Amino acid sequence: MFNQREQRALIGLTAALLIGMLVAASDWHRPSHSEEFSVVPRAVAPPPLEEVVVKQGPLSLNSATIAELVALPAIGPTIAERIVAFRRERGPFERLEQLTEVNGIGAKTLEKLRPLLTVE
Repeated sequence: MFNQREQRALIGLTAALLIGMLVAASDWHRPSHSEEFSVVPRAVAPPPLEEVVVKQGPLSLNSATIAELVALPAIGPTIAERIVAFRRERGPFERLEQLTEVNGIGAKTLEKLRPLLTVE
């Protein structure tokens, strides 16, 4: 049914599967030996975004990086990438209202962002 080369491959795969099952079973029976995951809280909470804006001024929508945009409220990595792509394809923003043309940003989100952004 199988040639010799295929038989060796099946035996190798079966051996790898059995070894993996043994390792998984041994970890399951001895959970104290497995590595535990724990979340370490931040030592210092970041300052509210409003304080950052007061100290540094509003963020320029035309020069903001994805990381800077993600720091804004209601902007995640996906929307930040869309803003940068929009800017790359259509050129710099001329007014803040153009931000609603980016998929995922509506009028409510724009109103949250208005005091935090500027178009230069």
